[in-house]
Amino acid sequence: MILVTGAAGFIGSNLCELLLEKGYEVIGIDNFYNNYERWIKEYHLKYCLGNPNFIFLEYNILEPNIMKLIEGLKIDCIIHLADIPGVTACNEINFDEYIKYNIVATQRMLDAIKNKGVKKLIYASSSTVYGENEGFPMSELHNPRPISLYGVTKLAGETLCHYYGKVYDISVSILRFFTVYGPRQRPDMAFHNFIKKIINGEEIYIYGDGEQRRDFIYVEDICEIILNLLELDLKNEILNVGGGITLSVNESIEIIEKLLNKKAVVKYIEPIIEEQVITYASVEKLQDIITLNKKTDIYEGLKKEIGYIKSLYNLKK
Repeated sequence: MILVTGAAGFIGSNLCELLLEKGYEVIGIDNFYNNYERWIKEYHLKYCLGNPNFIFLEYNILEPNIMKLIEGLKIDCIIHLADIPGVTACNEINFDEYIKYNIVATQRMLDAIKNKGVKKLIYASSSTVYGENEGFPMSELHNPRPISLYGVTKLAGETLCHYYGKVYDISVSILRFFTVYGPRQRPDMAFHNFIKKIINGEEIYIYGDGEQRRDFIYVEDICEIILNLLELDLKNEILNVGGGITLSVNESIEIIEKLLNKKAVVKYIEPIIEEQVITYASVEKLQDIITLNKKTDIYEGLKKEIGYIKSLYNLKK
């Protein structure tokens, strides 16, 4: 049985669906944190809720005695996706909230499962831990130096996982996700925002000159990678999970324009100092561990995301 935290989110809901499709029993936990509308998260879960192999618990893992909820169930692996995301949203004013949900909640979950027979944990970290990187592509051997407070919280989460993995003999895999896109992407994320605004003829605000580059990976490809890792017994491994190619913000807008056959209205504004200029993953270590059979083309992936967004908001073509 697999326990997934953040089960109603972007990656979590896609992952739960794939796990169920492959015959796993899944427990999904989510507290419907109010970073975006609850109805969207409920919409994402509807494909799982009718499955007899899926148990959903609306619960905040910050609450005490979390493991009492699943007492008596044999949990083979925990996939910890739950956090408050967002580099630009995390700042000095609300940092306490990020500490609570991204660090304290991780520690409480780890403390709850120690000595309980749970022997495997997959932790969703982020490329933001690299910050001012030593070179490209970004390698797991590089010293992480986050330049955003969000990156600081994810690095702290990694350290907690290392500690509990070592002390309590839990097989830990730390996955540094690069920029994930595709159906069910959060409304605050770039592609979701761009697609919706281009369809509606609204102005898009771009930080800086739009030449900042990101390493994009399609959500179903991420889920397939996690599925493959479930079969392995890794000890305190850090793995980059990205596409291994980069695309600028301007280039990505051009692709969306072509797919929608509609021009974007773009306004360039001041850059954000906490934002990395380039993210670019070295995926050699991941490729040495598993076979990456699936790699979705950016045009194909964006076409599917466009279809999802039109369906979500009932938008006309």
